[in-house]
Parts: sequence; C-alpha cells; structure tokens
Amino acid sequence: MIEGFTALTLLLVVVAWNLRHLGIEVVVAVVLAVIAEPAVRALKRLGMRRSMAVPVVFVTILALVALLIFVLSQPLYSAGAKLINELPNLVAQAQSKKGQLSDLIHRLGLTQYIDASLSKLATLAGSAAKPAYVAAKGVVSTVATLATIFVLAIFVALEAPELIKAVLGQLSPAISRRISLMLSETSTAVAGYVAGNVFTSLIAGIVIGLTLGLLGVPFAFVLAVWVAFVDLVPLVGGLLAGVPTVIVAFLHSPLAGLVSLVVFLIYQQIENHLLSPLIMSKTVKLNPLWILLAVLVGGQLAGVTGALIGIPIASALQVVSRNLWRWREETKQPNSLEDLELNTPQCGGDDIGDHEED
Repeated sequence: MIEGFTALTLLLVVVAWNLRHLGIEVVVAVVLAVIAEPAVRALKRLGMRRSMAVPVVFVTILALVALLIFVLSQPLYSAGAKLINELPNLVAQAQSKKGQLSDLIHRLGLTQYIDASLSKLATLAGSAAKPAYVAAKGVVSTVATLATIFVLAIFVALEAPELIKAVLGQLSPAISRRISLMLSETSTAVAGYVAGNVFTSLIAGIVIGLTLGLLGVPFAFVLAVWVAFVDLVPLVGGLLAGVPTVIVAFLHSPLAGLVSLVVFLIYQQIENHLLSPLIMSKTVKLNPLWILLAVLVGGQLAGVTGALIGIPIASALQVVSRNLWRWREETKQPNSLEDLELNTPQCGGDDIGDHEED
C-alpha cells in the first residue's frame, strides 16, 4: 500500500512538473475553491443548496474585490503618478551634497552604494511610464487569466464534491468516512491559513500607513497598500515591503526613515511571535523549515503566485500525511476479535477451550 502510494505520488509530481506552466491556473482555482468551501458549507447548513451557495459565495468575493479596486484605484493611480513624477527630484535631493540626509549618508559611508541604488531607481522610474498599448495588453492578459481562474474555481466548487462522493461510494463506509473527515480538515486548515494571513497583512498595512501618515511621509496611502499586499508573501514579505518604504521615508527626512525602520522591526517581531502564532495555532501548525521550503519551491515553480499558494498546499499535504500516518498506526493495532484470535498463542486457545468445557 505504501509503495503504491509513493509511486502514485512520484507520478503526480512528474506530471505536475511537466504541466506546471499550463496548470498553474488550475492549481490556483482549486486552492480558491478550497478556501471558499467553509463558507459554502455554512450556507448549506442554513438550508441553501450547493448549486445556489457556490454562486453566492463567489459573487460575494467578486463584489468585494471590485469594491476594493473601485475604492483604491483612483487614490493609487494619482499617488503613483505623482510619485513617478517627483521621484527624479527626490533622487536629486538625495544625491546632493547638502541636507541632513546627505550628511547622514556620508557619516555612514554609504555614498557609493546609495548613488548606485538611486541611479537604478531613477532608471526604473523612467521606464515605468510604458506605452499605452503595452499597459493595455498587460491589463487584458491579467484580466483574462483572473477570469479563467475564477470560472475554474466555480466549476471545481460545484462539481468536485459530487466527484468525490462518487469515488467514496466505491469504498467501505469506514474508509469513506475517514477520507471525508480528512478532506474537511484540509479545507478548514487551508481556509483558516489564508484568512489569518490576510488579516495580519491588513494589520501591517494599517500600522505602517498610520506611522507614515503621522510622520508626514508623502504617498503614505500607496506605501500602506504596498505593505499590505507584499506582506502576504510568507517569511520574506515583510522585508520586501519594508525596504522601499523605509527608503522613501528616509528621502523625506532622516527622522522619518529611522522611525519607520524602528516601527517596521517592532511590528515584524510582534507579527512573527504573537499575531501569527495566535492566529495560525487554530488552523495549521507548520514547521518553519517546511514553510521556507514551501515558499522556495512555490516561488521557483510559479513565481509570486507559487510563493503565495505554497504554504496552503503544504498545509493540505500536512493534514493528508498526518491522517495517513495515523491510519497506518491504527491498522497495526488489533481492533477486532479476529485480530485477537490471530495474535493469541495456540496454548491459550486450548486453555480457554478447557475452561469453557469446565
């Protein structure tokens, strides 16, 4: 049994590797369907049929995303355009030989490094204004991909339970019940992880946004959205979000840069040692090494998308492997009269027979 399961796993890994570029949308759709499953089950408990519950959940998700885009698009566009226009001036001020920021850079011996970094930043800002058709092409491609994932997720949420039910119907009641519980636990773990990750990322964006706003740092809203989005990436998200944010704060003033750096460091400690363990303890408990491997493997296979879905997939695999191991251990224990008889010495059986005759 174990050998067959291992061979099947290796076969699935090989197939997934060869289809990784074509199948990433399917994987994301399955993860999205699993995330939505607890909400679908909640509506079913209220008496709604699955054929209605699934569209209600996904339409609600779509409405929330559309509302978020509507609320954030105009401020982000305005602030982003302003940042691109003013970035050359900020770079010139940082490269000048006057001002507190320049004095601080010289005292720390960072002049050469800062000059090289700011030159690259200015070049990047200059290339940010892409031709309209290039930007439109990227937007259309992204929208098409997201629409494909969304439709696939709806079909998975609608059809997968019936397919699973048909497969389980071919198995014994005990095995069917165990697999059903395992799938339910997997769905709850994945959904809980995603909800917890989104919650901590929102807190990060709010904390940094308020800090930058109180310090008078320009583009605080854009930077807060940036932090909230990038913080979704496990482990390295805080670092990736913090570096450009602190740089912009330093460009505003050394005091703002130092304060924002301290706030970032303190918040990361609170998130890593208090918020995340508190939230994740009720969903998944992954070893930090497995988290790192999941992020690295997911990022290597599918970039940022892979890094984002790597841990949910790892948590699902952990639930499955834990249940399979528990199942294997339980099958080793004598759980029936037949097992006891097979494991009882013959002399014991004769003694029992003698006692019965007595």
